[in-house]
Amino acid sequence: MQLTELGAKVAQQGPEERRRVLDQLCNDAEISDYMKGVCYDTVAFCLFLGGKDISVEQLLNTNGQAWLGIFNFDAGTAWRGEEISRGSGVGFKRVGDYSPGYFHAAVAVGGTDVRGVNANYLTPGWSAVFDLAKISTDKAGVYQHDNQPIEVRYV
Repeated sequence: MQLTELGAKVAQQGPEERRRVLDQLCNDAEISDYMKGVCYDTVAFCLFLGGKDISVEQLLNTNGQAWLGIFNFDAGTAWRGEEISRGSGVGFKRVGDYSPGYFHAAVAVGGTDVRGVNANYLTPGWSAVFDLAKISTDKAGVYQHDNQPIEVRYV
């Protein structure tokens, strides 16, 4: 991913300062002031700020879907409508016959709200909060999005 000058500065700060920035991002600070990239890069940056075991070197040298192995959403918690801890990474996975796999990731910002980039309806832009409760349920653990079954998992 590409860190901005401000993002590089924050990446060098201690855990307390990084968590303070994560809190600001969860509230309403603009992610593009700190980094540039797709949804997975955004989640990686926020997880790093929150203390997940991600190095500055990984931030600088890992991009896009390469983060999925690091996030390991499949080993995370399947969302069933509960509140998700602020700063958690949230993965959206197509299931069934519809090109299975994670097609999007976002950051939990409180309750069932998430922020993200690059996903039109789910997270049209960092400034727009999306409430996961708006995803219609099909059966326990499988939701409907864009007329396709998906699972939502978080780490």
